[in-house]
Amino acid sequence: MGATWEKYMGVTWKQAANVFLMIIIGSLLFGVGINGFILPHKLVSSGMSGVAIILYYLTGIQVGTWNLILNIPILYAAYRWLGRWQVVVTIFGTIIVSLAINVSSGLENLHWTQDPLVGSIMGGVLSGVGLGIVYRVGGNTGGLDPIAFIIRKYYGMQIGTILFAINALVLIAAAIVINIESAAITLIGVYATTIVTNAVVTGFNQRKAVFIVSNKTYEICNGIIHTLGRGATVIEGEGAYTQQEKHVVITVVSLAQLTRLKQIIHEADSTAFLFISDAAEVIGAGFTYGLPKGPEAMAQRALHQAAYHALEAEKTSRVEMAGK
Repeated sequence: MGATWEKYMGVTWKQAANVFLMIIIGSLLFGVGINGFILPHKLVSSGMSGVAIILYYLTGIQVGTWNLILNIPILYAAYRWLGRWQVVVTIFGTIIVSLAINVSSGLENLHWTQDPLVGSIMGGVLSGVGLGIVYRVGGNTGGLDPIAFIIRKYYGMQIGTILFAINALVLIAAAIVINIESAAITLIGVYATTIVTNAVVTGFNQRKAVFIVSNKTYEICNGIIHTLGRGATVIEGEGAYTQQEKHVVITVVSLAQLTRLKQIIHEADSTAFLFISDAAEVIGAGFTYGLPKGPEAMAQRALHQAAYHALEAEKTSRVEMAGK
């Protein structure tokens, strides 16, 4: 059964269960953000939920119900143009987030905040955490996400550009139906949602990608491997101005390890050139899953270490011979 599911869907039962659980948790947080902070101040949110909120103000029908109705054509689009697993995730996420919004609708009467601006920020933050949890495991809650994926797939447009254009239309509608002040305050909440969602998806423990240009390659790699416990890749290069042979070391470290890495580089080669950039996502051994263990893995690492020291000794010998 498990093998059939994985072959048909492309994910294991364990992976699917984790995605479904995170969608439930994230949807509940999103529902609390909408009903606890957005609706009491007659504000709106972005995306399809924003359209559902505007229709709720006009008709009195619950936001979750409108969200489910509005997503019916989107569910068909997902079925028509996206893969099986994405269709399952989209249907599940749409139903769960709609139920979560309706179940938590009683929070609208509690008025946790008195200032609309504070409500917009708090609602944006809580909604952002919820969506970030969902997106982090590859899930979605329907709405504009499948539409953005489809447009990107067939027309090559950036998802951010697509969502921005659609959300702009939602805010214009909010300014007409409610008032321009509510639309302006909503914009702040939308910004908070975006920032928090990205932070949760990428993780608060930011990774740094470091590129090091130096002729002391082996000394630097030795420090990276044996002091920081990270891997590195060496690329052969050439200086554009000097036309001399250069080596580029590429590695990824955590933010906490960055200072120590700078010290290692400076101690090995004070003239080394390096640049550092944020790594939005890092996938691989030591980051998304642990390093290989067991006798075979230990033996392989021992062989790599022996080969490394042999290359280092050979380089040192060449330098000494050149000096004589």
